[in-house]
Amino acid sequence: MSHEERNTLVAILVNLSMAGWMTWRIAAMQGAGRFDGPDALAVWARTVLWVIPVGIIVTIAAVILFNIVFAIATRDENPSFVTDERDRLIGIQGMRVTLVVASAGFLGALVALALGAGTFAVLNAIFASFAAGDLLGSLAKLRLYRRGL
Repeated sequence: MSHEERNTLVAILVNLSMAGWMTWRIAAMQGAGRFDGPDALAVWARTVLWVIPVGIIVTIAAVILFNIVFAIATRDENPSFVTDERDRLIGIQGMRVTLVVASAGFLGALVALALGAGTFAVLNAIFASFAAGDLLGSLAKLRLYRRGL
C-alpha cells in the first residue's frame, strides 16, 4: 500500500467520523431548541466554523499516527513518501469528483432556497454536499489506486 493510498484511506475514515459526529451534533442541538431563536443561523455557523479546523487537525494527526503504526507493523525502517505523476493524476481525478459533487449540491441547495426551502435546511444541505464531495472524491482516489488509471 502506497503512502498516498494510506493517506486517502485515513481521510475517508476521518471524513465519515466527522460527518457522523456533525450530524449527531446538529440533530442534538436542534432537539434541544438551540436553533429556535433569532440567532439560530449564527449558532449553526459557529458550530460549523469550529468543526472545520478540528477536522483538519484530526486528519493530520490521524495520518501521522496511522503512518507510524503502519511503519511499526510492517517493520519498515525506511518508508517511502515519494509521490509520482500517477499520484498527481489520481489526486486530480479525485478533486474533480469532489468539485462536481460539491458544486451540484451547492446548486441544488440554491434551487431549493429559490423554491422556498428554509435557510437552516439549505445550509445543512450545502454542508452535506461538501462532506459528500470530499468523501466521494476520496473514494474515487482509493478506487483508482486499487484499479489503476
